[in-house]
Amino acid sequence: MKFEFPIHRSEFPHQVHLSHIAPICATFKEPKGFGPSKKKKKKSKKIKRDYVEDGDDDEEEEEEEEEPDRGVIPEVVTNRMMNRVAVSVGIPLSIGLLFFPFFYYLKVGLKIDVPTWVPFIVSFFFFGSALLGVSYGIVSSSWDPLRDGSFWGWTEAQKNWPVFWQSLRGGSRKN
Repeated sequence: MKFEFPIHRSEFPHQVHLSHIAPICATFKEPKGFGPSKKKKKKSKKIKRDYVEDGDDDEEEEEEEEEPDRGVIPEVVTNRMMNRVAVSVGIPLSIGLLFFPFFYYLKVGLKIDVPTWVPFIVSFFFFGSALLGVSYGIVSSSWDPLRDGSFWGWTEAQKNWPVFWQSLRGGSRKN
């Protein structure tokens, strides 16, 4: 009998070890998800100095403490982004979906001959607007946790677009 997965038989006939289960078991030991990561203390080897340079050691310790929080979006800002994305995607998407029964009613109910390309163009426009709404919802929200921003978010979008494009291009590294 030929098996799909390699089987290792031990000296006991009733024990069978399937080698394909090992990677699955490894994921159960330390699952990775969207939650906060476990804080691991890095042990760095520092050369002991006989002299102290105007508090340089204090600055290095502060930088190490601030490092884990760098790049984390505050929950207030994330909720603000999600609300804007829901609105800027939901409105054009629902309008685009409502046009299908409208065109069906025009064609079947009122016997108006609507060209086939009209529903395609209308749905393309509104579904494309919904797709752009994802980016606009993120960029138009205020990224400052202490400030709500404007209703339309145009001033925030003008300020955040360059940062957004720079992060997409991989320019988030500091020189």
